[in-house]
Amino acid sequence: MPQCQMSKEYALDIGHIDGRGIARPSAVIDFMQDLATRHAGEMGLSEKVAAHNGFWVLSRLKYRLTRPLHSYETVRLTTWPRQIKGASWYRDFTFEAQDGVIGSAVTMWAIVNMETHRLLRPKALDISFEDQIVGEPEMLKAIHTEHLQPCFDRVVRYSDIDINHHLNNVKAVDILSDAFGLEDDETRWVSQMQVNYLSETTCGTKLMLARGTGADGALCVAAFDGERENVQSEVVFSAL
Repeated sequence: MPQCQMSKEYALDIGHIDGRGIARPSAVIDFMQDLATRHAGEMGLSEKVAAHNGFWVLSRLKYRLTRPLHSYETVRLTTWPRQIKGASWYRDFTFEAQDGVIGSAVTMWAIVNMETHRLLRPKALDISFEDQIVGEPEMLKAIHTEHLQPCFDRVVRYSDIDINHHLNNVKAVDILSDAFGLEDDETRWVSQMQVNYLSETTCGTKLMLARGTGADGALCVAAFDGERENVQSEVVFSAL
């Protein structure tokens, strides 16, 4: 494993699980985002970003689990960054439980100036580290949705907003998950999920949720602000 890494254990409490007692997709992403933020702070990256009037942007993520996470279970996440190339960079994760490694994940991050909303290149902020890639790294691509059909509307409210006054990444996944149809079919769970955050969403925005398929036939759900696609997801289910 790379030297530039951080691990932390997370316990699934009652607020992380669904009606079947297993983790919602948002809980998995909540753990990932928390660990990434903690690690960036420990590495001194957050201080450098703040000094240049910037903030972190999670642009894409993808996780895979071999089994569901259950209520009150403890899972250990480990994360490490990859070598920086261009304006964004990748961070990888593993998930471990009592029965061993049960999953992996990858995220893609960028830094944005608070005033201009332009991307800040890490090298300009003196952010760099050695190549931390282990094995064959996965690259996160665009999600090409097809045959999207409207599901419902959802207005972004106070409880959905993060410290940057935008729709929280974790809350966005909860909103997307409401369109998966799991309440109608409790025999499956989300074993793989990719989310691409495309545009900022502010409080009061009326989102239209639409559901369709991807190029490979996987379920896709997207949230639109008018004609603009703000966030999109592609999901793979497994049988419980």
